[in-house]
Amino acid sequence: MSGANATATRRHELSTREPDVAHHAIAEAYAEHRPRFAGSRRDFRFLLRTVQAGPLGLDRIVHSMDAQARTGPYPDFMTVHVLRGRFRFRDGDEELLAPAGTVARYPTRPSVLGWTDVVGTMIRLPHAQVATVAAARTGIPERDFRFLGLAPVSAGMARGWARLSVFLHRTGDDGLDQPLVRASLIGLVATTALAVFPNTTMTAAYVPQPRQVASAVVRRAQAYLHERAAEPITVPQVATACGVGPRGLQAAFQRHVGQSPLAYLRRVRLDRAHRDLLAAEPGGADTVARIALRWGWASPGRFAAAYRETYGRSPGETLRE
Repeated sequence: MSGANATATRRHELSTREPDVAHHAIAEAYAEHRPRFAGSRRDFRFLLRTVQAGPLGLDRIVHSMDAQARTGPYPDFMTVHVLRGRFRFRDGDEELLAPAGTVARYPTRPSVLGWTDVVGTMIRLPHAQVATVAAARTGIPERDFRFLGLAPVSAGMARGWARLSVFLHRTGDDGLDQPLVRASLIGLVATTALAVFPNTTMTAAYVPQPRQVASAVVRRAQAYLHERAAEPITVPQVATACGVGPRGLQAAFQRHVGQSPLAYLRRVRLDRAHRDLLAAEPGGADTVARIALRWGWASPGRFAAAYRETYGRSPGETLRE
């Protein structure tokens, strides 16, 4: 399911009362499995709602029966936020019980999965996408990156991931269809995953310091960000265009600009949104929400807060004037 259309958001929903139909759908969507059921088939209810926005997948699943299944490997990064019932994962020597309100990462190896009358939401992202972000942030080669555990590193981190899951599943079609918003959300998921779930970036014994990058390279990167502000941009792309490594570029931005390249890019896009608000006709097709989405802001509230902090007024006041 990770090879999705790069522009359009795809949605699919299956609702059935037939357990065999349900588990064929699960196998097709995720991995082969051999389930055993407990409970009444007569009252069985299953719902699988999937959203594929480029490489980012968001799912909601409802399964009313108790079941246990041996599953095949699911090679990519996938988590569940349990809203009702509970999941149980057994991956080699590791066993994790995930009751309602908790989050867990799906095993990437063949494993045993059990669930009891569950409602849950899933987040999916290709492993390579997370490995690229890990390499850019830490310098660890992408081929050496992997996740190490199923549970978050702390209760606080688990709550943060649950809030992210709620936010992503509330993001509407308009947001996911906007290239800048989609790229921002993909980066947010990958970056947050590195902080929440145990992985090799947390256990590396030594990460070499990035080499010094001249201020002229930073100016070249700033020009690149201004020129490409309307396009989805990643730090590795900017670094490649400037002939340096991602970590070196980030360190140079902190040293010469006082912020990261992506923070600088957010300010550039905020300035573009300000320009569009000034140019828009009050009551016309351009609304504050539409302009915010155009420039990569999935949350109108966060856009309004950043705008007020920068310009001393709300975006709605600028638009009305």
